[in-house]
Amino acid sequence: MLIRVLLTVMIAAVFGFSTARAAQTYLPTTLTPAQVFAKAAAAQGHLKAGSYHRVYQKTRGSTVISIDLYESGDDYVETDREGDYRWSEGSYGGKQWRQDENGVVTHVSGFTETADPFIAALAHPQTNDSSMRVLGITTTQPTCVVVQVTPQDGLLQQRYYDAKTFLLRRVVTSDYQGEPWTRDYGDYRTQYGLTFPQTIGYQDEHPENTSVTRLTKFETVAPASVHAAPPQTRPLFTFSGTAPVAVPAQFTSQGIIVRVTIEGRGLDFKLDSGASDIVLDAEVARQLGLTISDVHKGSFSGDYSAGRSRAPDFSVGSLHAQNVAITTIPFSQMIGPTKVVGLLGGDFFASERVAVIFQNETLAVSPASNEAPPGTWSKQSIAVDDFVPRLHAKFNAIDGAFIVDLGADFTLLYPHFFRQFKPTSQADVMGKMRGIAGKGVDYRRYTFSRLDLGDLSFADVGADVTTGTKFEDLDFDGLLGRNILDHFNLVFDYPDGELYIQNPAP
Repeated sequence: MLIRVLLTVMIAAVFGFSTARAAQTYLPTTLTPAQVFAKAAAAQGHLKAGSYHRVYQKTRGSTVISIDLYESGDDYVETDREGDYRWSEGSYGGKQWRQDENGVVTHVSGFTETADPFIAALAHPQTNDSSMRVLGITTTQPTCVVVQVTPQDGLLQQRYYDAKTFLLRRVVTSDYQGEPWTRDYGDYRTQYGLTFPQTIGYQDEHPENTSVTRLTKFETVAPASVHAAPPQTRPLFTFSGTAPVAVPAQFTSQGIIVRVTIEGRGLDFKLDSGASDIVLDAEVARQLGLTISDVHKGSFSGDYSAGRSRAPDFSVGSLHAQNVAITTIPFSQMIGPTKVVGLLGGDFFASERVAVIFQNETLAVSPASNEAPPGTWSKQSIAVDDFVPRLHAKFNAIDGAFIVDLGADFTLLYPHFFRQFKPTSQADVMGKMRGIAGKGVDYRRYTFSRLDLGDLSFADVGADVTTGTKFEDLDFDGLLGRNILDHFNLVFDYPDGELYIQNPAP
């Protein structure tokens, strides 16, 4: 408890805001959201044309992350480092890319710009509806004009703009998980025509997540110093040829189990395209002698501790890799008599082509290729910005964006998407659904008369809907689970942003 108080006081001292939760009172103002944003943009100014280098240092507990940012016009490259971990992102010629700790590069579609309800609402502040309004001017110091954004039920953001300068001072956001997080912006300075914060603080309900990011350098550089083109990807595995490599796998009603060897110890993992990382149970990581760093709290269907680690030797069947970056969380699941202690997600799919053939229960991995797999397939576009496959589908003609999730037993529609259907009756509670954090929530099962996946159509498809908001996030409308997927053969091609679906002949 003492640690939390100290951290809260530190943030308040740095940024000049009270952290009290007392109800806020406001003085009236005639300003509209559009007028506030226009004044904020004018106060911020514009960065002069040129090429620049910025260096930031982010501190979270004992973790220190250095951030290098090079920019020139719309091109930029940002590289983050924490110990021997390194990841980066950038934009070159209007095309965005991302490289993770294992060196795997993915091309970013940028769907967040339209899918995130907050970003979408802020892009159109002139819209005259109740989703965005000016609450007034705070009576506490520093006085701020507060704009409230409520784009959907369960989503709330309050943006604090200094009443004198109109510079952004604070943003408090609460999403479907119901746990607000705050970013504070302080020590504004003007350099090269741009007025911006030198210090950014972050805090949420978990003290271990509290961080402070400070600018330590801002300088002009030669245009040749900005290397924003995407780097060459480093595939997780090295292949001796182009032929697919069979991976031993056990297909069960509760998921696909794959044997993984780390440091000579055989472990059972679940194949999970819905996981953005390769995940290992934290206790097993400790037993293996792996070092875990940057431990912080994550939240989805409840809270869990997540850390960063590296497996010196990592094998899946006959495929071998070294120094594989993994995420550690408390995770174990019994699938029949088998104890599963990890998830094969993210990088396992991202750098190659993964074929999941439910027809004969086989799993194969092959080098990335821009050629379609042999046979007749339906090709669907997927976005892998978050290292999970995001696919558009229609339930009863209503379009949504869903994660193609081999780790989900059943298809799940998030409540914010399901509300569009306005069912005439409510289905019975089927039981408790448990997520990665282990907490259970009631769910109901509905049947939809039609599902469309691109040029494929299906009738009478079942999907679950949970109560509450703990099983939903901002950029997706649900999960396409194995009750749909296991009727087909699938080839995941993250490098080319494609998913091939084959309906096996009867």
